[in-house]
Amino acid sequence: MRLAVAVVGCGLFLASCGTGGLPHSNQVVATVTPSQAMVQLGGTVTLTGSATGFTASPIVQWYIQESKNLNFNDDCGYLTSESPPQSGCPYGYVTYPDVAQFPSSATYYAPTNPGTFHVTFQATQVVEFDHLTKTAQAVITVQ
Repeated sequence: MRLAVAVVGCGLFLASCGTGGLPHSNQVVATVTPSQAMVQLGGTVTLTGSATGFTASPIVQWYIQESKNLNFNDDCGYLTSESPPQSGCPYGYVTYPDVAQFPSSATYYAPTNPGTFHVTFQATQVVEFDHLTKTAQAVITVQ
């Protein structure tokens, strides 16, 4: 009986914790503008990432989806305070000023080879031991 009471008590405690101030996932929508762009080989394009529905300012990150798929540890997204890569980003790279700046601007630097690449904006709200992440992408055609 004591075990049953303890289990029910723990369950009620955990249920009362809720999501810790996070909105429901379907209430948050992330966007990137422009959502599509064409850029010359070696050129740049400026992007803006935003989201609606968060209950507090999220932490942001930008990265190149193809690079993240190739090497999870180097997604070719860099803070502007970091030195740009000298190699290792065959799909181009993206820079952004701060993880706390929201909405967030970023600059995509196209590679010298043509192709279609996906620049991903990621916004994450963190509350105690929980988080909610939303992403949006811009499709960049390099020619």
